[in-house]
Amino acid sequence: MRLPHRKKTGNSKRAMRSISRRERWLIVAAGTTILVFVLMQYCVLPYWDSLTVTAEKIDIQAKRVSNHRRVLGGQDTVKATLEESYKQVALMESGLLTSRTDALGGAEIQGLVKDMAVSKGMVFRRSDLLPVKNISPEYSKISTRIEVHGNIHQLVDFLVSLGSSPTILFVEEMRISPAQMGDLKNKQVVSTLLISGLKTPDKGNSASDKKS
Repeated sequence: MRLPHRKKTGNSKRAMRSISRRERWLIVAAGTTILVFVLMQYCVLPYWDSLTVTAEKIDIQAKRVSNHRRVLGGQDTVKATLEESYKQVALMESGLLTSRTDALGGAEIQGLVKDMAVSKGMVFRRSDLLPVKNISPEYSKISTRIEVHGNIHQLVDFLVSLGSSPTILFVEEMRISPAQMGDLKNKQVVSTLLISGLKTPDKGNSASDKKS
């Protein structure tokens, strides 16, 4: 009766030993899982989130820097364009009539046109000044209507000299008629031209206009 009792006790001890090993492995596995979960939850994931936020901030800062560089580059372009515009304006204004008053400007344009016509061999018949026109706050136009006599080649040379003159002069009207009607061999012509130039406004006249 005792022997069977001893065998049963041995089997139960073995069963207890086997269960204890399984439980130990389960405990180790559970502990490892919990440790990994804690590390992921409180260390890895927050660090990963911080990296994402940092990357977004870097992208935003990079875009801001690019925008600032673009603006700075645009300022350089605008500055260069303005400088070039100032140069062009200065170059064009060097061709204005140099007289400060309208009266002197009228005498100046009449003298220039007469000298050009005479230098090309034409006969300068007459010159009439037209009223001065202020075309902008910066410039006014002085015009003279002239009548010249000469052959057609001399007239062409005169027109070319007007276009190539250092002073800006432009022809607004032109009428040409033969010097002798019915004579086809005669190349003499009579020309009436309206020629204008630009100058800075007469400040004295502007002040008097305002008072009136």
